[in-house]
Amino acid sequence: MNNQNTLQLLLGEWSGTGRGEFPTIEPFEYLETLLFSSDGRLFLHYEQKAKRRNIGQTDYIASHWESGFIRLLPNGEVELISAQTGGRLERLTGSLEQTETGMILRLQSTGFLNDPRMLETSRTIRLEGDTLDYTLNMHTTAVPQPAHHVEARLNRTS
Repeated sequence: MNNQNTLQLLLGEWSGTGRGEFPTIEPFEYLETLLFSSDGRLFLHYEQKAKRRNIGQTDYIASHWESGFIRLLPNGEVELISAQTGGRLERLTGSLEQTETGMILRLQSTGFLNDPRMLETSRTIRLEGDTLDYTLNMHTTAVPQPAHHVEARLNRTS
């Protein structure tokens, strides 16, 4: 299977739960829906929506919304471009490793627009069959080094 076909394994709708934290905020739990789609061209579109609740609370509120594209670059790297809640634009690049039952994407930020607080992010996305796990680390001007921010486990719903 080539890397383009491997990316196609992401197609469909995913949903599940996650946990978040960062040195400047209270820990929280969230519900997430993630949709990967394609119109046949050599990239995937994705849309991610999350609702969060602070630990100990009962109500979930709209929290994060992100939309963008994932594609393979001519040099073999993977590129993710996203537009996020509040107008932040982010570009990440990295590697795609095929596994026996899925893949691992490792992505590192290469640029931000519209959010001078952001210094760096990294994402790791692991796909095993119909389960997708991811983690995101973040570095902002308010924190002296990269720190864990969110992690989630999503299951394919379609």
